[in-house]
Amino acid sequence: MFAAIPSLRGPFGFQGNNTIRMIEYPWAFHITPITPGLKVMDLGGGLSGFQFVLDRCGCEVINVDPGMDARGRGWPVDARSIERLNRAFGTTVRLHNCFLGDAPLEAGTFDRIFSISVIEHIPVDELPETMMLIHRLLKPGGFFVMTLDLFLNVKPFCSQEKNEFGTNVSVKMLLESAPLELVEGDRTELYGFPEFDRDKVLANLHTLLLGDYPALAQLVVLRKPVIT
Repeated sequence: MFAAIPSLRGPFGFQGNNTIRMIEYPWAFHITPITPGLKVMDLGGGLSGFQFVLDRCGCEVINVDPGMDARGRGWPVDARSIERLNRAFGTTVRLHNCFLGDAPLEAGTFDRIFSISVIEHIPVDELPETMMLIHRLLKPGGFFVMTLDLFLNVKPFCSQEKNEFGTNVSVKMLLESAPLELVEGDRTELYGFPEFDRDKVLANLHTLLLGDYPALAQLVVLRKPVIT
């Protein structure tokens, strides 16, 4: 799995991904201010380089990922692999190798929670609880920054319900599952909202970044309201 000198491959050299990550990782990094001292979570981070980049920027980074025990789609990750990459990159990312609900995390302590192409791989019936956990863990005013694959080989683009990676998840349902505010995201491009236009998406495929697996990236930022 690892090269003889992991640092030569760079943080993003250890987990294969769809090519739409070319936009997802830069967008997730730049869409909210990243400053030293932030406490952040990479939910379902696997061996992705994003967590190590955040650490190098001075953030306290926690990766919560059950690895191959995931009930949806899982990827190999364990304490040994994260520790080896920490040594290679001079980072201190902490891994909780478990489901989010089982992680020993204190409520209201995270400035950011990132989820890069993870939500669509979680069983749909578990998503409302996942969203409530995210809400509980965020500080007031904290951001949930997520990207979701919009698969072109399942509904609403064809009759197939799901593919080998999951299904298209209603972003509207996610937003209604927890008291979070939508602060970034075009409802006409977010599946589940009444404004979503399937035919418009298909008609504009030539202008959009299509992954080598037939999917587009939906880019969303939610915020936990500040109670005054």
